[in-house]
Amino acid sequence: MINIIARLFLISPLWVMYFFHQTHDGPAHEEMDFSTLLMFSGGMFLLLLWRDYGRAPRSSISVIVRNMAMMFCVVCSIFLLFGMPWSMWYMSAHAFTWFFVLCQKIVSTVASNTIYPMMQSNYKDVLKTGWHPYWDTTVFNFDSDLIKNGGFEEPVYTNFVPPAEWEFQCPSCGARQQTNFGVCWNCNYGADGDDTAYLERWGGES
Repeated sequence: MINIIARLFLISPLWVMYFFHQTHDGPAHEEMDFSTLLMFSGGMFLLLLWRDYGRAPRSSISVIVRNMAMMFCVVCSIFLLFGMPWSMWYMSAHAFTWFFVLCQKIVSTVASNTIYPMMQSNYKDVLKTGWHPYWDTTVFNFDSDLIKNGGFEEPVYTNFVPPAEWEFQCPSCGARQQTNFGVCWNCNYGADGDDTAYLERWGGES
C-alpha cells in the first residue's frame, strides 16, 4: 500500500498541472484533455511500478523519490510567503525533485562504470543482489543498514532475537549474524562447509 500511495503522490503534479491550466486558461488548456491526463498518469504509474520491481525488502524507488519530493515541498514552501500560488509551489517542488534525481542518476551511472568497479572487485556481483549505488546510499532511503546492504527479509525469531548491532545476515535464512563467517546460529548454515548460498548471493569462488 505504501508503494501505491508513493506512486500516486509522484503522479499528482500531472493532475495539479491539468486543473491549473483548466482553471486559469493556461497555455495547455486546449493541448491536454482528460483522456490524455489519464493516459499519462497510467503510463507513469506503470513506469514507476516497473522500476520498483525486485526492490523488496528494500524501499522502492517510488518511496525514496517521494521522500525527496516531500523535502523539496518543505524547502520550496518559502515561495508561498512571497505569494506564489500553491499549485505552482507544488509543481515546482516536484520539478526540483526530478531534476535532482536526474543529476544524481547521471553521477551514479558514471561512477558505476568507472570508479566503483575499481574500488570493489566483486562490484558486479553485489549489483546482482539488488543493491544500488544510489538508491541504497542516499539519505532519503530510511531503511536500516542491514536491509540496504543485505536485502534479505529477516525470519520470525522465536526463542532468541539477535541484537540490533549485528550487521550481517545469513545468506540462507536471512537471520542477523554477529560476523560474516562461521556457522549460522539459526539454520546451521555453514556447518557442513557448503557455501553455495553465499556464492549465489555474493559471487566469488569456493
